Amino acid sequence: MVDISAASSLLTEEERTFQTVVRQFMEREVRPHVEEMEREGRASDEILKKMGSAGILGAFAPEAYGGGGGNLMTRTIVAEETARINAGLDISLMVNISLVARHLIERGTEEQKQRYLVPLLAGDTWASICITETHGGSNALSPKTRAVRDGDDWIITGSKMFITNSPIAGFFLVFARTSGEDRRAAGGTLFIVDADTPGLSAGKPFDKLSMRSSPTAEVAFDGVRVSADHVLGEVDRGFYYMLEGLDLERVFEGASNVGSLQACLDLAVEYSGEREVFGKKLESYQLTQDKIARMAMGLEMSKVMLYQLIRALDAGETVTRAASVLKLYSSQAAMEAASDTVQILGGYGLMEEYPAARLFRDAKHHEIGAGTSEIQKIIIARETYKSYGH
Repeated sequence: MVDISAASSLLTEEERTFQTVVRQFMEREVRPHVEEMEREGRASDEILKKMGSAGILGAFAPEAYGGGGGNLMTRTIVAEETARINAGLDISLMVNISLVARHLIERGTEEQKQRYLVPLLAGDTWASICITETHGGSNALSPKTRAVRDGDDWIITGSKMFITNSPIAGFFLVFARTSGEDRRAAGGTLFIVDADTPGLSAGKPFDKLSMRSSPTAEVAFDGVRVSADHVLGEVDRGFYYMLEGLDLERVFEGASNVGSLQACLDLAVEYSGEREVFGKKLESYQLTQDKIARMAMGLEMSKVMLYQLIRALDAGETVTRAASVLKLYSSQAAMEAASDTVQILGGYGLMEEYPAARLFRDAKHHEIGAGTSEIQKIIIARETYKSYGH
């Protein structure tokens, strides 16, 4: 495949070289294990370790902690190339690196970085971040999970739902309310909790429609006691940290969608170029060409916007509305592309032995995770009204 997209011109020569290295790694080390990952419900520790040893996990992290010292674009490239091979693995890595590692880099103490960040970047452990609860994922500022002081310690009580990596995580970042009122950012605190802490328990992995290579479960906190040095950042500032990271998380969701779009286009072009129907290649029919054109369009538009927003974030700009536009548009484009890919493959598209079925199932996740499509529309409208002074 030759990259003819306009987006490729937005990468530096060094970034394009890194992209080639990551793509080759994924083809060599991950693609042969996709069926096993889907069946087992997780990627192996061996794959994670290989990614750490290859410098893929910590590409954008500081060199002092085992990272590559790169910019956000390097992390974007890893997300895009991982999702192209297996979207479930990408989701697990997004939690490990884009969320957990980023929080540790930005506000961890030196001791916390050495204890948690270094092994995370090396691929020696999985991590999990606990936000969503049973009463609603979009209402994150009203958690029922609470933490109260007990001398120099904190005691955490509550539960979290749909928590990625929870069955395999070595440690958790947990958002809990420590003061203040529901639906207010003030009064939330972020805690680091080791998986073997008494009172913490992760449930049985859910049997999910999508992202089957990424284990998800409920997590319970039954009087979990942690010391003060397990607070990440400042007490009562945790929800602000969560809100500050939403734009970046949604932009990285765009990277995941770009990878999924590329995977759909790869498969659809290959199959339609080989399959004959009524004596003609499927690619010669205009209805097929329409589907391919729409996939290519969705990929191109999503990728260009993704790369532009990553540059803006690296420059410290606020991209709240644009991040929601990217998340909404790219997730819809990925879902349409996956549906059209199944349609192009026909009966074979419905068979689990072909990747089209997995691409279709996984694409749906991004219309829900990290803020539903409906929430993105609310944000876009709200930010648009603000720009008009309303």
